Amino acid sequence: MTESYLLAFVLVILLHEAGHIAAALSLGIKVKRVGLSWKGVYIVREPGTPRANMITTLAGPALNLLLALSWLAWPYFGMLNLVFAIANLAPHCGSDGQRALRLARSSFAN
Repeated sequence: MTESYLLAFVLVILLHEAGHIAAALSLGIKVKRVGLSWKGVYIVREPGTPRANMITTLAGPALNLLLALSWLAWPYFGMLNLVFAIANLAPHCGSDGQRALRLARSSFAN
């Protein structure tokens, strides 16, 4: 049972980052590095255009929200995806939400 929970947790994180990477590559943004730090998995990429940067930033949480629909088939996986998406969209230090808010503010300032 605990192996299933661990697998779900690792999949949620990896699929979240895969969402960022897929969006970046599809928008012509170069992904420079994928790594692991004490905060978790991360990617280093070029910013691209403001629109492409915003799409890439929100792609990870968007994929988590989509995967939350798996709730009926694998409740724990669905719940983890929902919680991970919400946590990443909250504008706290280093989150996707913080980056998206910063991007939105800079686009309205221009």
